[in-house]
Amino acid sequence: MKNNTVYSLAFLLLASLFACKTEDIKPELNGGSNALVTLSINQSTISEDGGTAELMVNLSQVSSSDVEVKLAYTGSAELNKDYSSNLSIVIAAGSLSNTTSILALQDTMKEGNENVLIAVDQVIGAKEDGTQVVGFTIEDDDSPASDNLILNEILYDPSNAALDGDANGDGVYAQNQDEFIELVNNSTKSIDLSGYKVFDAGGLASGIPNHLVPNGTILQAGKALVIFGGGTPTGTFGGALVQTSTSGDLNLNNAGDVLTIKDSSNNVIISFDITPLSDNPNESYTRSPDLIGDFEQHTKVAFMKFSPGTKLEGSPF
Repeated sequence: MKNNTVYSLAFLLLASLFACKTEDIKPELNGGSNALVTLSINQSTISEDGGTAELMVNLSQVSSSDVEVKLAYTGSAELNKDYSSNLSIVIAAGSLSNTTSILALQDTMKEGNENVLIAVDQVIGAKEDGTQVVGFTIEDDDSPASDNLILNEILYDPSNAALDGDANGDGVYAQNQDEFIELVNNSTKSIDLSGYKVFDAGGLASGIPNHLVPNGTILQAGKALVIFGGGTPTGTFGGALVQTSTSGDLNLNNAGDVLTIKDSSNNVIISFDITPLSDNPNESYTRSPDLIGDFEQHTKVAFMKFSPGTKLEGSPF
């Protein structure tokens, strides 16, 4: 699946992930243990050329007996074809965690980046802590770098409740200035964004960009670029690159608008139709999980209304 469009198969992937399980309710054979199981992964992107990631299973407290966590893998990438990993992880009695390695498998096909979603399918000896799903991307080493630029979050309707809408952190609520888009380099290589152009529908029709990315803008692997409508962005924003619109206004309407991003050669890299999400949310829309998930209203997946430059829960990329 290519990353040059913001409409992904994530919703279908999540649906298939849960549909593939043998029971509607996950069996939890906990043997009386109150320990809770969580998943984490140390990489959001790995290279198709031998890239690796570590999947960790954690317990909230030690167990007097072994805990086995069985895993379900879904996504556009196929287990044992595009990557290899174990189907279960055992946490030994008295331990709090264990890991398993995920290895990307090289092929010669130009197929674009592929996503993997990993969920807990069954727990023996403990309980799953809610619903645990993590994911990562396998970067196709035959695809151009621009395929790895992801629109991860967009705020086109800031809250007008005092400073609840002050996304740029300058202490002033200004609707047009607090609008932003968050782009993430979901690859293992840097991307030169010099000369990239950001348009709303009106700007695209006139050929005049709302933002022209300055020369020398290099987005490092795994890092974010946040473009605000204006103002004086104040804060760390997770260490992201931060810019303000060169036109002074991203001009993103709450309905009937399309965000378009072109590279320096005028190729369309990203196209995002606001209309399907035009419900005046007074907060941003963010991918959940970050980078590979479908767009959700921010407060449905985190306690904040927005998280420019960081992952949805506030940690740096």
